[in-house]
Amino acid sequence: MRHSSARARVGEMFENRERMMRAVTATLAFALLGVGSLLGNAQVFQSSIGADADKEPIRLMPPEPKRAPGQSTPITYTLHVGCESAGIKAKYPNFFNNGAKIVEARLVYHNFDIATKKGAKGFFEWDAGIPMPAINLQPGDTNTFSVRTNMVNYEYGYAIKNSNGDIAYEIGDEDNHGFEDRSCLYGFGKWSNRVITRDARNSTTLGFVDAIFATCNKENCMPGDPEDPWSWDASTRERGSELMKTNPPKGLNGQFMMFGVNKGGICTMNLHTQRGTCDDTMVHFDPRPKENRFITDNSRCGKWQGQYEILPWKNSEMGSVKENDNTKYKFIFQYHKDGLNILLNGKFYHKYGWSRQDTGYNSVSYIQVEFLNDKHYRQGVFYPKWKQRAAVAGREATHECTLVALMPPRTAIGAAAFDDP
Repeated sequence: MRHSSARARVGEMFENRERMMRAVTATLAFALLGVGSLLGNAQVFQSSIGADADKEPIRLMPPEPKRAPGQSTPITYTLHVGCESAGIKAKYPNFFNNGAKIVEARLVYHNFDIATKKGAKGFFEWDAGIPMPAINLQPGDTNTFSVRTNMVNYEYGYAIKNSNGDIAYEIGDEDNHGFEDRSCLYGFGKWSNRVITRDARNSTTLGFVDAIFATCNKENCMPGDPEDPWSWDASTRERGSELMKTNPPKGLNGQFMMFGVNKGGICTMNLHTQRGTCDDTMVHFDPRPKENRFITDNSRCGKWQGQYEILPWKNSEMGSVKENDNTKYKFIFQYHKDGLNILLNGKFYHKYGWSRQDTGYNSVSYIQVEFLNDKHYRQGVFYPKWKQRAAVAGREATHECTLVALMPPRTAIGAAAFDDP
């Protein structure tokens, strides 16, 4: 498509929308965004499958914004990537199914001019979209992107870019959108998109809006009941542990969980950091049922420091030291300013202070679990496909221990203190 033709079509649609005193969405703008002068060699993908029996978008006009962009309470938008349905991925076959990774996300939008009661300038362009930095993974995600902003007051959606430089939009017209269910969208003629004046008040936690790309019926990738991670399917648990080796939580208030069942053995957790050329263990959290205790330690350039802290083995929370019962255990590790805070089944267990030589929570390189057979009564049971990178050769069996990232704590904004968009 020629550049001038794309601009003419966009302009015509924009004028029609303004005569209706409402915005539709940017389906024709996608053609403009695909022009090389705006996106270089990147391709812009929409769904390749036409309209079907999707759940319809809301046909009532959405609530008008009460405030101009920049004047409402900032909202944290979080996009969860990694659990899109097969149906959604099939609608973008050249984007999701080419092995490329998702590397960037943006909040694309079209605001409402409070004074004129018309759509404002800016029309879902990628270049004008609000970048959403990658943040610590949340449960079930392969990528998590988030931004806190009050610069959106009406229509919006999400656009993502892969490592090939290609861009995909979730919103579009009846023949070009990614949604299998559009019941969370507002319809403007044949176009439909998200509207923040509705989503802000319908969110689970006021001040936060969560979404999965092109998905209405689920707001995050949580693989199951967060209080019962033992019920999550094996592939989800395995993927969670693998991601901790490449994308571990960092920063203050980051947190992760190690859980399992006593009869599978309780594993060692190693929190790694890179010091110069050395791959060091910043925190070595080591169960030793033969000694009826846990110990903590750290290593520097391959040498264990022997700086033990002795922690009790709690049968009521961990099960027998023989590791032969069905007691469920769950350790949560939280990054605090003064150290790694450790909870056992929701109760405080220990705090491991950061070394003065480290930057602590900002220097985590990867996290892994291992099983040190010589410290356990239970031995010889291996789960090869759950192997982790072991700190010591031959200690690769992780039994049934699982590591997963956790959402950081959230504090809802009180309704009285929340100024709507």
